Amino acid sequence: MADPDEVGAGPIPADPSETDQPTELDSERGADRQRGADRRRRGLGVSQLDFELPNAGTGPDPLSLSALADDADTDVVVLLFQRDHRCRGCREQVQTVADRYSEFRARDAVVVSVLPESKAMAETWQKKFHLPFPLVADEEKTVAAAYGQPTRWGKLGRVSDLLGRLPQTAILDARGGDSRLFAVHRGDGADDWPSVENVLAMVDRLLADEG
Repeated sequence: MADPDEVGAGPIPADPSETDQPTELDSERGADRQRGADRRRRGLGVSQLDFELPNAGTGPDPLSLSALADDADTDVVVLLFQRDHRCRGCREQVQTVADRYSEFRARDAVVVSVLPESKAMAETWQKKFHLPFPLVADEEKTVAAAYGQPTRWGKLGRVSDLLGRLPQTAILDARGGDSRLFAVHRGDGADDWPSVENVLAMVDRLLADEG
């Protein structure tokens, strides 16, 4: 006969308050947060965040935003939307960011340069500039369109990137494995983009916000 003290013995159920399992309240908060993030994204003129593009720079090829966000070492993603491979200011921007990239990585921020060109042209850039961050080729401009990168001069501007496409910078919160749009700077002119100091300041503002 079994010892009465052993009858029905088994693991003691954990107190629900002491478990790491998500509660219904957690789910509701998560849903509210996502709805708020979606409203902010749409309000900033961005139709879709995630993308996958050929990568000629550092990192996996192809590169997806969701994979970056899943990386535990990435809290922030900074997207630099370039005008054209011949744009002198764009070349100067990526070189300046490359020179100061340690300041981004100290903040667990990853920079991605989005070039509206073929992968072959992006590879030419990479061979010349040796960028320590991803350089993706948005040949069809689908990602640029989703993020609302501005152009000017109507049809002529849409045909010629060097004439019509304007620079843009987008900063995304990648903490927690999901991407949420934090800020967008759309250039009013061909040479209107934020300085590295201003981008780093925006990253610091994002990280100071516990969400």
